[in-house]
Amino acid sequence: MAPVQILDHLISVCVDSERRYRHAARDVSRDDLEAFFNQQADNRKAAADQLQAERSRMGVVKEESGTFSGLMDRLEMDLSVVHSMGDSGVVDWCRQDAEQVESEYRKALGSGDLPAQIRPVLERQLMAVRATLSELERVLKAYGGPRS
Repeated sequence: MAPVQILDHLISVCVDSERRYRHAARDVSRDDLEAFFNQQADNRKAAADQLQAERSRMGVVKEESGTFSGLMDRLEMDLSVVHSMGDSGVVDWCRQDAEQVESEYRKALGSGDLPAQIRPVLERQLMAVRATLSELERVLKAYGGPRS
């Protein structure tokens, strides 16, 4: 995959993730979780913006809107919350999202096609995703694990 395509994909991943966190913030009952999810949404937005800046440096400028699958995922979450997943279900949904985002970053970093200046950006962003994942797992443990 070409470097621009890798960035395009990661930007879409970040946009979708940002929207999931914003959605999650509206769906939880605890104020601390709402603040945490809004902060994570801000982080994903900043990551997407940074990747867009890198893509612009490569001569490609366009706006991102996320993916259709991201929209469907958020609609599914609406239905799940309605069916009483509660806060622990929302946290688990976000944990699964963080795992998926981490996987996409690992794939991108495994590509031999990345320009040298982009690799450190992706590595920093991956570290932030891993920190979020650890925090989500910690919060989920406080709930006794995911609810089904």
